[in-house]
Amino acid sequence: MTSSRLHIDLQSVRYNYRLLDRQTGADTRTAAAVKANGYGLGMAAISRALYQAGCRMFFTAQLAEAVTLRAAFTRQGCDGATIAVLEGFHQTELPDYSAYQLTPVINHSQQAENLAAYQRQTQTALPAILHIDTGMNRLGYGRDNHNLLADKDGGLQEIELRLVMSHLACSDDPADDYNRYQLEQFTQLVQPFADVPKSLCNSGGIFLPADYHFQLTRPGIALYGSMPDPKTPDSPLRPVLSWQADIVQIRTLQTGERAGYGGDFVARTPTRLAIIAAGYADGYDRALYQPGRGQTAKVEIAGKIVPLAGRVSMDVVIADVTSLTDAELERADQACLLGPHYSLAEMATDTNTISYEILTGLGDRPARLYDGA
Repeated sequence: MTSSRLHIDLQSVRYNYRLLDRQTGADTRTAAAVKANGYGLGMAAISRALYQAGCRMFFTAQLAEAVTLRAAFTRQGCDGATIAVLEGFHQTELPDYSAYQLTPVINHSQQAENLAAYQRQTQTALPAILHIDTGMNRLGYGRDNHNLLADKDGGLQEIELRLVMSHLACSDDPADDYNRYQLEQFTQLVQPFADVPKSLCNSGGIFLPADYHFQLTRPGIALYGSMPDPKTPDSPLRPVLSWQADIVQIRTLQTGERAGYGGDFVARTPTRLAIIAAGYADGYDRALYQPGRGQTAKVEIAGKIVPLAGRVSMDVVIADVTSLTDAELERADQACLLGPHYSLAEMATDTNTISYEILTGLGDRPARLYDGA
């Protein structure tokens, strides 16, 4: 039995997918980014829930993730799903793409040439996705390769393209003019591929006007209950995750006694502390407690919100439970670290990061428990 547990609501995952799908028109399909082990929540279970909600196209970052997902879909009877690999491929990996029926994403001309050569040598057709960089300056055909697009040079003529995509850099800020710049670039560069479906939108892009949507959107973080911009008020999405951890000891401090590494917490009056079995090895960031900064993270025990008391350790955190009655403490055997009382967006703000990093930074020790399967 593990000491901490991530409760993952698959009904909310399905709800979020359908909500995002309704944000676009009937001619726009909705895919799902399930890379990084389903954003830390378990790729196989998350993807099966999305499949049940109607999703048929899934994006991973790396080949190994895609192979794992294909095996999970085979076990689960999720037939007809397309799995694409965003980071592209090495030439030696192409037999695996064929064997596992995976869709490679072509990010530069050498990959296109390698794929065309592989198809000629093996007499095997391997449909692919073309990624065009429109200003992210990360993956995709960059400015130095844009000249190859008009005439489909560098092997592109020999490849069956299932999708042409790009990626928005600033969609978490709808007011950023760079969104419109990238849309204009994309619209111009995809003209030679008139008969191929297009995709530009990540989670944030789905909430931009309809001319950004094209034929496919690729949400990620929004599926998991978080808006790309954590300042978004009244998010229509449902939270997916709550995190509970066992209380392993109650301690009483006298006035002046200290707790935690560095003795940062000093009891000003007689104080009771709960020792909770989760720490930074589990993904509970050390930055959630800052001496002298006042209350940051919030922990819920027996229905009451209590503050941290001392630095986050590798395996435990300490909470000040002086405000709880004896009866409340007696029946409290666990604490809620993340949930309705303290959202993913709040935790991200308190650690000066983003929800993506909180989720993908969750360690292997917390058990993943799935509700609504």
